[in-house]
Amino acid sequence: MKKLWISVLVLVSCVMVAEYKLPSEKIVKIFDTPRNPFWNYESFSKIALEKQYRPFQTLKQLADGKVKLAGQEISIKLNAEMDAYPDTSLTIHNLETGQAIKPQFVEDIRIRETIISPDETKLAVVLQTDSGLKLKIVECATGRVTHIPNIILNNAFSHSCVQWCANSSELLLKTIPTNRGQMPQKKLPDSPIIEESSGKFSKSRTYQNLLKNKHDEKLFDYFFTSQLVRWNLQDMSASKIGKPAIIYDYAIAPDNEYILVEMLHQPYSYELPYYRFPKKTVIWNKEGKFVHLVYDRPLQDEVPIGGTYTGPRYFEWQPLKPASLVYKVALDEGDPKIEVPYLDKIMRIEAPFTSSPQLLFKTKQRFSHITWSEAEDELIAYEYDRDKLWMYGWLIDLKTNNRKLFHDLSVNDEYNDPGRMVTKTTTGGKRVFVKKDGFVFTINNTGATPEGNFPFFAKINLENGKKEVLYRCAGEKYEVIYGVLDETMQKLLIRSESVMEPRNYSVLNITTKESIELTNYANPYPEITNLKKELVQYKREDGINLFGTLYLPANYNGGKRLPLIIHAYPEEFTNTATANQVSSSPYLFPNFWGSSIKYLVLEGYAVLANASIPIVGDPDTVNNNFIEQTLSSVKAAIDYLDQRNIIDRNRVGIYGHSYGAFMVANVLAHSDLCKAGIARSGAYNRTLTPFGFQSERRTLWEARDFYIKVSPFMFADQIKEPLLLVHGEEDPNSGTYPLQSRRMYQALKGNGGTVRLVLLPLEGHSYRARSSNLHVLAEMVEWFDRFL
Repeated sequence: MKKLWISVLVLVSCVMVAEYKLPSEKIVKIFDTPRNPFWNYESFSKIALEKQYRPFQTLKQLADGKVKLAGQEISIKLNAEMDAYPDTSLTIHNLETGQAIKPQFVEDIRIRETIISPDETKLAVVLQTDSGLKLKIVECATGRVTHIPNIILNNAFSHSCVQWCANSSELLLKTIPTNRGQMPQKKLPDSPIIEESSGKFSKSRTYQNLLKNKHDEKLFDYFFTSQLVRWNLQDMSASKIGKPAIIYDYAIAPDNEYILVEMLHQPYSYELPYYRFPKKTVIWNKEGKFVHLVYDRPLQDEVPIGGTYTGPRYFEWQPLKPASLVYKVALDEGDPKIEVPYLDKIMRIEAPFTSSPQLLFKTKQRFSHITWSEAEDELIAYEYDRDKLWMYGWLIDLKTNNRKLFHDLSVNDEYNDPGRMVTKTTTGGKRVFVKKDGFVFTINNTGATPEGNFPFFAKINLENGKKEVLYRCAGEKYEVIYGVLDETMQKLLIRSESVMEPRNYSVLNITTKESIELTNYANPYPEITNLKKELVQYKREDGINLFGTLYLPANYNGGKRLPLIIHAYPEEFTNTATANQVSSSPYLFPNFWGSSIKYLVLEGYAVLANASIPIVGDPDTVNNNFIEQTLSSVKAAIDYLDQRNIIDRNRVGIYGHSYGAFMVANVLAHSDLCKAGIARSGAYNRTLTPFGFQSERRTLWEARDFYIKVSPFMFADQIKEPLLLVHGEEDPNSGTYPLQSRRMYQALKGNGGTVRLVLLPLEGHSYRARSSNLHVLAEMVEWFDRFL
């Protein structure tokens, strides 16, 4: 058995291996404090679920056996990706009776998923165990737990592997075949690996954890092959449905007579993740007998940048018809550069699936999604204009072919966003939006305004599109609306918090203003609620309004200028109107997560968290001004806080993660605004991401000078400020593979820079283990203490 590596690799001028560090006791105490529970709720349900989660893993858990296949990291023990933060407790709340039931689990639990039955009497609970994913059924009224024997679930694709049938007494499960045998063992290769291409334009992002050889293909077949099983709770019997296959996803028709099944098949690719593999979409009857081939999609290895798949895609059952399958087909070969009058058509084929598909409608822009109405053939179809970053929503009556523009808004316009539609579950288990007296209802849990975020509940007139806000969060608090309790549309489940009060839950009658308290959670860490917090707004030199959340030490009373840390993540906009918008709240309870930079406020720093850095321009070329607009944004933040006599502008550090790390390195390479930086899990050489990154649409060969200009690696000789690089050694994120940080370290070291590289064993793009997060916090405090 391998001995667990319990040290972290740190590179400075030489290689050093050291034990994991700890930050100060006050940081460790807050980090280890259990978080309060959270709730799950769907509108119009009588059941709400109260859960507690584990906020980190152990290194031993991260070191458990795993295989990396076709873009997925599969735990051998679980036959699924490890859930980093499983729920560890569960309470079922009946909102009609006020009853709270604790299920009678006899063992420690790690809950991966919970799925409530259509009649809300039972709860399916998927558990992570040492012998795989197990299923238990909980009676909501009593908490009695029934174990489903001889079933190991297969969740390798991360889609739900448990679906209730409409009768609430049967479930359709995706399981590991009982006769699959032992895991294939690696053998000596019997041939070289050969790939060849001629005339294809396969512009793929830099995906990771891909298949590499024939042995990986056998492992992929082994771990991803599933058997559908119908489980009857009345007689506790199992029936196999169809034959084992690599089932990507499945869905039961509303009438429960048919099953949509999507199956991957050979030939696989060594350059693309599983979701681009060939895929056969079929319809089975409820017994698993083949009924209809919808589409057999070939390998999608020539999807253009910003494009989509060719052929039928994105299948769904129409909620209020017995068995009508709706899907989309690109009319431009999936290529946004091909000009056609309509980009997509939406098709429907109905049981018994012997007739030709019916054309429902076409969209001039790229089809996005459908929100179905509780009226059978009514829907809102959304389409996305990639040139304007704009979303249109059309209210369509399929019976009359009448259509009306319902939604017409920039995807970045948070001030005018109506929010998400209030939906309810049909008897067939699908969600539809609610209509009442000619109105639909929406919940916007951002509720952005120039003064900050104030979530709201509203109704919209379907005839004229006018919105009326029925309830809005107000005062010095922040309220999230979890859902509507009943058809009167008067009662809301609310989560409320403020700077000093932790998140708690209540039922609010918006007419009588009566509030029924459901929880009274105590403040888990009063040490950080005394910190000073302020939503600050300031302007960039081009007139664009910027904002961020300023945190100051509890004992700060002015007079002394503090060292400042700026935390940011750039975002792209097409116009100044949306770039100007504020989207934050000064009234959030201070929850610190993982190795958050906000912990450094406890060490005496001012921290400007989520400082806005809008990059404004045409979507095709917006990043041409990335460096200039980033530097201007950082300078504006420093100037503003300096003018308020809060910070010492000669002691400013900058911090970012992922694309934020890319920002940090560019700020240090092209300015002297900051005296030190910390860049985590970033990419620094854009020639290693040649087919685009983030929102960039051009390839390296189409914009060679630009790729070099925005690569801080190319300007390593100009970085004179100390830079701490942190990276998970197993980062699977497209573009930010660990080589990026290794090469950036070598470039800085080779040019005489002050640099430190911390590689975290067993960690990915974000960091999951307690030891890793605490070590990173210790490194960040020490780095800024040294140089600020």
